Amino acid sequence: MNSIPLLLIAVLWCFVKSSYAAMDPVFFIENQPWQNETHVGYTGHFKIPVNAEFPSWWMGLIFEHRVTEFQIWQARYWKQSEDGTIVYIKETMWNGHQYPGGVLDQRYLVNYEKREGVDYAEEPAERPVIVFRYKVYTPHPNILTETPMTVALVEDYYLPENFEMSPIETIATKAPVTLPPLTRGPNSGPFWWVRTLAPPVTERVNMAARTTTVSTSTTPTTLEPKPTEFVMPCNQGIPIRQRRCRNQNLTTEQCYIPRCSNYNPGLYSVVQCWSFKKICWCADTRSGKRIHSHVVRLKHMSRLPCLGGKPQTTPTAIATTKAAGLPTLPTGEEPLQRPVFAPRNNYNYNLVIHNSLLFFEAQRSGNIGSNSRIKWRRSAHTSDGLDCGSLDLAGGYYLSGDYVKFGLPTASAITMLAWGFLEFPNSYTDASETQFLKDALKWGTDFFIKAHTSKYTLVGQVGNAAVENSHWLKPQDMTVNRPCYSISNRSPGSDLAAETAAALAATAKVWLQTGSATNDKYVQTLIGHARDLYDFATKFRGIYSNYMRAAHDYYPSKGYGDEITWAALWLYEATGEVRYLADATSYYKEFELSGKPGEVSWEHKVVPVEVLLARYAARSGVTTAGQAYLNSVTKFCDYKLPGGGSAYTPQGLMYANEWGSNRYAVNSAFVCIVASTLPTLDNDRKQKYRKFAEDQLDYILGKTGKSFVIGYGNPYPTQPHHRASSCSLAGSCGWDSFHSTAPNPQLLIGAMVGGPDQLDVWTNDRTDFKSNGVSLDYNAGLQGASAGLRHFQLEYNTWLLEQTHKRNQ
Repeated sequence: MNSIPLLLIAVLWCFVKSSYAAMDPVFFIENQPWQNETHVGYTGHFKIPVNAEFPSWWMGLIFEHRVTEFQIWQARYWKQSEDGTIVYIKETMWNGHQYPGGVLDQRYLVNYEKREGVDYAEEPAERPVIVFRYKVYTPHPNILTETPMTVALVEDYYLPENFEMSPIETIATKAPVTLPPLTRGPNSGPFWWVRTLAPPVTERVNMAARTTTVSTSTTPTTLEPKPTEFVMPCNQGIPIRQRRCRNQNLTTEQCYIPRCSNYNPGLYSVVQCWSFKKICWCADTRSGKRIHSHVVRLKHMSRLPCLGGKPQTTPTAIATTKAAGLPTLPTGEEPLQRPVFAPRNNYNYNLVIHNSLLFFEAQRSGNIGSNSRIKWRRSAHTSDGLDCGSLDLAGGYYLSGDYVKFGLPTASAITMLAWGFLEFPNSYTDASETQFLKDALKWGTDFFIKAHTSKYTLVGQVGNAAVENSHWLKPQDMTVNRPCYSISNRSPGSDLAAETAAALAATAKVWLQTGSATNDKYVQTLIGHARDLYDFATKFRGIYSNYMRAAHDYYPSKGYGDEITWAALWLYEATGEVRYLADATSYYKEFELSGKPGEVSWEHKVVPVEVLLARYAARSGVTTAGQAYLNSVTKFCDYKLPGGGSAYTPQGLMYANEWGSNRYAVNSAFVCIVASTLPTLDNDRKQKYRKFAEDQLDYILGKTGKSFVIGYGNPYPTQPHHRASSCSLAGSCGWDSFHSTAPNPQLLIGAMVGGPDQLDVWTNDRTDFKSNGVSLDYNAGLQGASAGLRHFQLEYNTWLLEQTHKRNQ
């Protein structure tokens, strides 16, 4: 009789051993996640091995977003955090007392609200981070089938500030039980109820959170053994590390991400480096762990033993860092200095960036495809160019609320959009918007490439506003003739050609900064067209609106010196060729740009030019000219500060013009927050410029009780002056839709409207195009300023994190 249980155990053990390690905690999703118009959900299932005896237990499940419904079957719902992101569960009457060798098997159902812009086919289920006793368990972010979870100690994982760590109870046992848990698979196998026998019970010991079991001389205590390590392939572990970094508010640079092998992405590179700390070490290619005691400076990487080097006889002292996922560091590192600016964290700038990119997507012309996130938009004007000699001019952007494609302001918006990313890339990484940003840029630059039909010919406008503005229709129903307007060597437009060159070069720089090689085909195409257009702008001088009369009444230009200088600077950024920087300094003098700041807009680039020139001068040690550029920048930004001379509304908006007042406020905020990063600027001004930017965005995002960004805050504008969003999907659209007092049927999410008058008066009325107009160039400044403020939030949060490290050491 005694042989039957032994045989049963042996068979089951062979079944378990054929899989991954028996002590691995696992997670999987049963069946398929579901979704409806408002919510998504799934049934999750996880199993955690028990390595100690305890009479009761609790768990915390940490989700990224608010949970609206939660059900648990093998436990009791206990409580939920105020923000709804953390759910706590407790034992039931029949599974409270656990023994070593057992498995805690839990199934739950969760629902949460859909978020705008998320593709739930790609991201179907939001797995929680599970806190149980002394450990944190993280499921694989993508795999739905049963997969081991990664495990970290609680003290090595930075939990949310609102996580409540309750007492943990443990019972000391005489000896550990060595039999493995007998569970595996969605149904836990045919003999899921088979468990190891309970060991003798001794005195209960009450434990406080994060303490170890108290032992006595008569009854030795057994601490929980570490789980069998699951080695995750390098390429699979990177998304998990990135998610952890985002959860801990670490910037891209400060977060250590391992390098995978070029030959087998599942393996780790034999040498790992953390560029932020400028250190390198040898690593095990299977686990990624450091395998030698030597940690060397980046510049001394060749000394590493794994590269055949001979390190110094006295190895660098090592100090432990407690940030999850970070390597050990050499002692003597410079501590982070307290940032000069402590942001208020009043608004979600990541969401502003996300929504703003949705607005850019809503403005696309041409064949928008089935993957568009703007489901109420349809393809339109796919035959643009046929009225202009059978050209292909489909694509590009509608600049504002009508359907004319204006070249100069659109090119300016693309340049500003790229500049915002290049200044603050970690903000886009933190918001997971880098690829969407690149998509937005490419939609514009692809059109510019097509519009550049020969070296000295550029189509600068498609559509006639004087004709089209007499119609109020959906874009796909606007079937009037769409003439094209161009500049050439006989009818030059240096401002238009140069700004388009700047947009192309800045976009090329974005591609290079995000991993593309200099010989990348698209990078070379962008730079090639940018060079030709710059050559066009400098050889054949002229103001574009003097020749393109169709643009004169809508977007007239007054000069081209700032655009030519601007283009030279961006070609220098993209190519590194010093001749372009020399051109820029020469043109700055030739066009006497000093002392001609103007408001930062699609037409005026003088202050942005001076910001870049001041930075380059500081890098190269050119003090006299650098100080002159810096003085011009500080003169502009000082003037914009309260009390500096610029007009302000009673409630705090920097006011420059009645037509799109918000546009000038965010553009100034963006340029001054970039100026605050100049190394030669004093700390007092750095703090003031950042606070000025924060104050302006506070106003626009809702400080006064109303938001000026559609879909953000409450209340927000519901009647933007925008044809496409004012038309219902069914039926016709016309002037009745224009005059309607009802909200626009389609939500133009992310668009910033023009703004209030000088007394803060603003009316939610689409017929008022000055206050309720929308435009790409409005949002480019908003997005850049938001990225800048998020950057400084991350900087400050990182400093706070370091202080926490010091206190915990």
